[in-house]
Amino acid sequence: MNTRADDDVRQPYAVKMQGICKSFGPVRALQDVALRLECGEIRALVGENGAGKTTLMNILYGMYKPDRGRIWVWGEEVGRDWSPGQAIARGIGMIHQHFSLIPAHTVLENVVMPRLTWGKVLPRWHEHRRALEELAAQYGFSLRLDSLVESLSVGEQQQVEILKLLYQGARLLILDEPTAVLTPQQIDALLQLLLVIKSQGYTVVLITHKLSEAMAVSDSITVLRGGRLVATLPREGTTAQEVAKLMVNRELVVSGTAATERPQQECVLEVRDLVVEHENGKRSVDGVSLTVRAGEIVGIAGVAGNGQSELAEALVGIRRATSGSILINGADVTDRSVRSRKRAGMGYICEDRHLNGMFPDMSVAHNLVMEHVDLPPFSSYGLLRHRRIQEAAREAIEAYDIRTPGPEVPMGNLSGGNQQKVVLARALATKPRILVACEPTRGLDLAATAYVRRKLAGCAAEGIGVLLISSELEELLELSHRILVMFRGRIVGEVRREDFDVERIGLLMTGQAPAEAGGGGDGDAVG
Repeated sequence: MNTRADDDVRQPYAVKMQGICKSFGPVRALQDVALRLECGEIRALVGENGAGKTTLMNILYGMYKPDRGRIWVWGEEVGRDWSPGQAIARGIGMIHQHFSLIPAHTVLENVVMPRLTWGKVLPRWHEHRRALEELAAQYGFSLRLDSLVESLSVGEQQQVEILKLLYQGARLLILDEPTAVLTPQQIDALLQLLLVIKSQGYTVVLITHKLSEAMAVSDSITVLRGGRLVATLPREGTTAQEVAKLMVNRELVVSGTAATERPQQECVLEVRDLVVEHENGKRSVDGVSLTVRAGEIVGIAGVAGNGQSELAEALVGIRRATSGSILINGADVTDRSVRSRKRAGMGYICEDRHLNGMFPDMSVAHNLVMEHVDLPPFSSYGLLRHRRIQEAAREAIEAYDIRTPGPEVPMGNLSGGNQQKVVLARALATKPRILVACEPTRGLDLAATAYVRRKLAGCAAEGIGVLLISSELEELLELSHRILVMFRGRIVGEVRREDFDVERIGLLMTGQAPAEAGGGGDGDAVG
């Protein structure tokens, strides 16, 4: 078993990729990319969505075959039959955004099973346990080997994935957006772990859109744009702004999005003792109370799976509340339909635009008006008024800078950022009083993220109340007047803008900090 990168420093390089090309149908994902990874370095791989980062690493890992190009690993060229199995055998491991763990099995079983060859001889579990305990201690993993994976936090599950790769003998670790759902403390712990792994001679590739992380731990930064390699820069002497400019091919203006206007006194959303139960009777939302005032952005922070999604669905009427009440502009809408709540002044940006926010085969125009297509001026006596739909679509395309050849283009043909602009334009078309925005920048590149954040800040400036539910703590800190923290279905703390403290918020997200008095989100401290 090889658990250390013992002699790899004598190799001329860890990986060399030359002339890599890959297309998916008419879409050219990679064009003549060359990449060289040195032994014992941390390489950050950055770029906008669709730049080809994950595709390039999937080719290195053997999941995709390049249309053209050559690959060398530890100084030896790989063949056309290169596969994940061969990559693992040659010491390359990859952790994808969605973990490949079995929740009902223990840490020990998840780590050991990929190494087992099942046959007549039963696994020597005691030997595996002893070796794993030594490996875990070597890298400071805080894991109980007999714990079920489903009982672990997201950060601990990620440790299991890394431990699994090290136990398989990986000497080059590829991590794809590893901090997407981690708390600040978990992010810091992961970055420190990567530095420890590097110090042992391992090579690490960090695919990330968070330049702060790339600048914190990487030795060098490779920038991809439009499927081409733009540059590889040493971290020392390079600024995040320089990297961002290379990513988008222009100066990126991200300032001016912070919540600075003072909220009004008028309450546009009030939630009282809201309870939402699953079919099994377990409470996903457990007695939540909160308010949002006109012109106020209230952020909801929390590790994914602590009731944020269920709260949003209950507010907009997609999920039925077990008890409690929801008021929009003072009117009780608890038992009203989704349509009725929208007419009362509620707008909604759903968490997953691909699953619930769009019809990819329908035109941009029809996606823009789908929520009110049965109302004037878009229909009359049950018949659609196509000319008016087209006019409204062109107005929205111009107002929201939606990059599309025209309103009749299928929604699925647009980039992720432009799809989200359509979702945003539709949500604001009815001029809502309260906007529930769930993960509004998830999966977006830097430029699209900056655009959406400016629009949300603009909503507040126009007097719209915004309930912002986001797993990006940096986004909440930038935009919110107040942040409410959810843990196990409850609001466990409220932090006003002048008191924002990343460490405290992170502790609240994991239930490790005591809730402040009055932390139920009544908003009395703001105004």
